[in-house]
Amino acid sequence: MKIISVKKGFTSDHSSTSYEFLAVDKVLNKKERQAVASLSSRANPTAREVSFIYHADGYDIPGGWETLMEKYYDVMYSESYDWWTLAIAFNSSKGQVAELKKYEFDGEDDCGINVQEQGGRTIVTINCRLDSYYIDEPYDAFDDDDDFDNENCEEDEEETGSSFVAENELLNLLVKIREQLIQGDYRSLYSVWEKYGYLTDEDEEDEEESIIPPKPPEKSQGKSIIEQFSNMLE
Repeated sequence: MKIISVKKGFTSDHSSTSYEFLAVDKVLNKKERQAVASLSSRANPTAREVSFIYHADGYDIPGGWETLMEKYYDVMYSESYDWWTLAIAFNSSKGQVAELKKYEFDGEDDCGINVQEQGGRTIVTINCRLDSYYIDEPYDAFDDDDDFDNENCEEDEEETGSSFVAENELLNLLVKIREQLIQGDYRSLYSVWEKYGYLTDEDEEDEEESIIPPKPPEKSQGKSIIEQFSNMLE
C-alpha cells in the first residue's frame, strides 16, 4: 500500500489543531492572500496553499474554515486530538446536491459525512479517524520567525484543476476524490459509510425506514484512489 506523506502543517503535539488548505481551480491573487494572512500572524499563504495551527483550546480560524472554502480553497484537511476533518468544495447543480445528501450520516464516534451549500458552493465534509500507518512524520508548521518569502509566489501559474500537483500527498488525494465527486462518482463517500455507518436492531428490522446510501456502481477507473482512501480510514 502507498503511504501518504503529509509534507507540512502539523506538529507532533496532538493537543493542537492544524489546518491545510489548497486552491485547485484557481490561484489566489495578492489581495486574496492578504485577506487570508490577516486571519493569523502564523499564516503565510502562497498562491495555492496555506497552513494554520493553534496550540491552545478556544483559538481557531476567525469566521471558521468553511468561509475559506467558500471564498478561496477547494480542499482542506484538519487534525485535532487525532480526529480529522476532510473537506471538499466545488460548484454543483441542485440535482447533484440532492444526490450528495443521500450520503450524509452521523456514525460511530461522531464520524460521518455532511453536505452543505454555502455562498453558491457545495462543501462535502468527512469527519473521520486516519490510520497513523499511512501518515508519515510531519514537518512543523511555519513559525512567526521562519524565513518565508511570499513575494516570489507566482500568481499566474499555468497549472489548473486536476493538472496541479501539490507537495502534500494527502491534499493530492483529496484533489483526486474531488474530481470523482464532480464527475458523479461517489464511491469514496460510500466507503466512509462502510467504515462508520451502522444499523441499529430497529433499523435492521425495518430496512425500508433506515437510511442507507445508494451503493455506487463498481468500475476499474479510479479504483486505486478509492482503495487508498478506504485503507486510510481507521
